[in-house]
Amino acid sequence: MDKSLLGWLLLLGLGFPLLGILLDEAASRLERKQHPLAVALRQVREYVLPPLAAILVMRQLLSVAGKDSWARFVETLTWVAVIVAGLSLINALLTTKKQPIKWQIHVPSLFFQVARGLVILGIGYHILNGVWSINFTGLGSSVGIASAVIALALQDTLSNLVSGLLLLLAKPFITGDWVELDGKQGRVLEQNWWSVTIGSPAMKLNVPNGVLSKAKIINYGQGAIWKNISASFSYDDSPNEVIPALNSLLEGIDGIEEEGSAAVSSYGDSSIIYDISYKVLPENNFGVSRELKSRLYYLKKRYGFTFPYPIAVQYRVDAKQGIPSRIPQVVENRQQELVTYLRSLSYFLTLNENQIERLAERARFKAYGQGELIIQEGKEHQGLYIMFRGTGEAYLKDEQGNRKVVGELKLNEAFGEMAIFPGEVSPVTAIAKEDVEVVVIPAQEIIEAIESNNKFASELIEYIEDRKKLIRLAKGIKEDVNLPINNLPINNNGRRVQVGR
Repeated sequence: MDKSLLGWLLLLGLGFPLLGILLDEAASRLERKQHPLAVALRQVREYVLPPLAAILVMRQLLSVAGKDSWARFVETLTWVAVIVAGLSLINALLTTKKQPIKWQIHVPSLFFQVARGLVILGIGYHILNGVWSINFTGLGSSVGIASAVIALALQDTLSNLVSGLLLLLAKPFITGDWVELDGKQGRVLEQNWWSVTIGSPAMKLNVPNGVLSKAKIINYGQGAIWKNISASFSYDDSPNEVIPALNSLLEGIDGIEEEGSAAVSSYGDSSIIYDISYKVLPENNFGVSRELKSRLYYLKKRYGFTFPYPIAVQYRVDAKQGIPSRIPQVVENRQQELVTYLRSLSYFLTLNENQIERLAERARFKAYGQGELIIQEGKEHQGLYIMFRGTGEAYLKDEQGNRKVVGELKLNEAFGEMAIFPGEVSPVTAIAKEDVEVVVIPAQEIIEAIESNNKFASELIEYIEDRKKLIRLAKGIKEDVNLPINNLPINNNGRRVQVGR
């Protein structure tokens, strides 16, 4: 027997069955891991091997001529099966997803589609020219004319295709980047042979590659970016007062990744313009900027700042006394309201009239918007706070960063009492659950009231102890820890205030 014939018999009798077993075993293992390569291996075993074995039998064992119609038909089926299995293999090895699985290569969508197209066109050309011997030479002139007509009709499409290839090679951005294209911003969602899709919370936009290649592209990357909002205040409000107040606006907003700072931007005709910078994911900036602009209103009310706006006011001025250097401002006097309010509170029943009036003289009303921080855990208090209007909530964060509610801050409830202990910081954060107005009494005024009235001191310390129990309960601490005597305020004579029952 001819050795070559024996070799083909061994290949077809042993090699192909063994190869089929190996492919089946490999596909089964990959299927258990839910890997897409299993589909390609199954198709090679079931679609490619049988017609390939048939064509080898016809060619090598039966000596059927390659030009025989049946041989051509079987070979065509074989190459069609190769196309099907080849496309599955490309789908398994290449991916356009951001997180490829094992053995997969991440490629742009355009390259993925081009690879599939080349497989179909290459094998299709071989079937027509190599298997069926169709000569394309005579079609050259006709194809040339048709190509010119098609190119003219599809010039925009071809421009997008070429531009897409050039963009993929240049890589000015990748999927997931936040980009700005001629003033329009969004995150790159998909890139294919014809266009790039960008999206933002407000819209989804498809930009043709031809247009994109001529556009000005700014790539901000995939993380948070710096943004800012502007605010204008009167020249009567000094930057040294305004800037620290504006910096406090950024506290407690979840969407802000990193807090920046406020700075003077420019000087206008009637106002000083400030910029407040912060770092935020672009998708979250709309909500963050809206929250900051809302807080500006309450900040103005808290600090008594002036929002300048174009107005015409007539003032009668005595020329003999000269022109005033400062525009007269109407100052709201709420002194009597404070006296009446403090007198009505049970906290201050043990204080006499003079002590009440002194507290009212130094106390101030402050307004906060819903969600704003009134006091913050880990920071010193400005004084004793009393909820004059609205409600709030006090909470702390555990070691895992989870919020633990200590209690609700109801109308007329006092908080921020740790201000009377020098060097102590707030153990809780207090936020406004709605628009609120609080009365803030400076810590020094409360300390002076404690020094002059032991009964008031005793009641205040008792109230602080009750609040500390709630804090320990929220933290999961069961043991009772008394207030350290070393933290009690010291009077003007250097002696600690003694509080009795």
